[in-house]
Amino acid sequence: MQVEPRAAWFPRGTRTSIELSGQRDWTCLLGAITEDGERFFSRFNEYVTAEHAKHFILAL
Repeated sequence: MQVEPRAAWFPRGTRTSIELSGQRDWTCLLGAITEDGERFFSRFNEYVTAEHAKHFILAL
């Protein structure tokens, strides 16, 4: 599948960068939606590992 950008805030053919100061917080999410529309999410404050995924799947 090819994607054609239609609008952007930077000039075509350039590589953009934004200077940031300080540290930004981050989080990891795993989520699932059932065929009935029920939603389940797990939030992690560390990198998601296979062990996290295992517990997430078993919690479903």
